Amino acid sequence: MSIPSPRSTGLAEPLAGLALAAAAGLVVGYLTAYAQGWLGDSTNSLANSAGPWSLAAFLVARTQRRLPWALAAAVLTLVTCELGYVLATEVRGGSSAQSTVIFWLTAAVLAGPPLGLAAHWSTRRGWQRGAGWAALGGVLAGEGWYGWATVADTTDWRYWMVEVIVGATIVLVSAARSRSPRAAAVTMAVAAATALVVFGAARLA
Repeated sequence: MSIPSPRSTGLAEPLAGLALAAAAGLVVGYLTAYAQGWLGDSTNSLANSAGPWSLAAFLVARTQRRLPWALAAAVLTLVTCELGYVLATEVRGGSSAQSTVIFWLTAAVLAGPPLGLAAHWSTRRGWQRGAGWAALGGVLAGEGWYGWATVADTTDWRYWMVEVIVGATIVLVSAARSRSPRAAAVTMAVAAATALVVFGAARLA
């Protein structure tokens, strides 16, 4: 009896997507660690923000056609972002606290599925498309809001302001492109709810 190949069982494309997720996460995480030393004071917050990792997970998950694989791709991207960060930190001669690594891996497992769902929705039609993009915008706006309101005195407030603007722009464009007032309302509601959840989670972290 021959063993079915990944291609014959329809797994070739999803597995390629997961390989992309792992590679993208490692690269983004690795570059994040180095960026913390490269960037100046005005842009260093970029390398200490979860926004870029969330964006990477969202974009990678969009390459998956089926929802379960999109969820897996988002989680895997975030997990490997942390692994890439830890690896680069070790290469640079530093170390990562075990509690910090566990925290970010736990965050990856918890935040990955919602990001994967949002990414999947963004590839659909109707209210789901707007809601998917709105979730991403809400993540960016929520984190920017937290940074601006909570840690702006120890970081550069301009980064957080830009993150809020980018997130809000994504939401407004998505709402404007909605084909009905109801879809636009759903888009705005998803964005607001996501921003509140991200803000609250950041305050509790």
